Amino acid sequence: MPQTDDRSDKVADATLYEWQRRAQRHLTDLIEHGATNDLPPLLWTLAPNGSLIGTAGGVGFTPDLQRDTIRRWADHVDARVDVDYTTDGREELYAGWKDDERRTRGCFRATIFVRREGA
Repeated sequence: MPQTDDRSDKVADATLYEWQRRAQRHLTDLIEHGATNDLPPLLWTLAPNGSLIGTAGGVGFTPDLQRDTIRRWADHVDARVDVDYTTDGREELYAGWKDDERRTRGCFRATIFVRREGA
């Protein structure tokens, strides 16, 4: 059964737990790969549907470090980084990935608050 982002599809709880266990095992590998390959640590979230979200942000993260962190992790899993600029002055970085072998998916993301010209 394919993963879904919509809980209204009434995916059985047992299936959601299986997706989360699979993603948790993959997360363990990602953390080990990050440490071994000198990648910056991320804040990791495990969604109910088993998606992994690695966020670059928080204390100690400058905008340049956030950009570099997302780029490096995206390169590590061969994902493309998309950048969007919002009207309220945010720079949103997103790199989605899918691992067919492990049947997991996720993304790396960062929200950067940039100053607008003249602000």
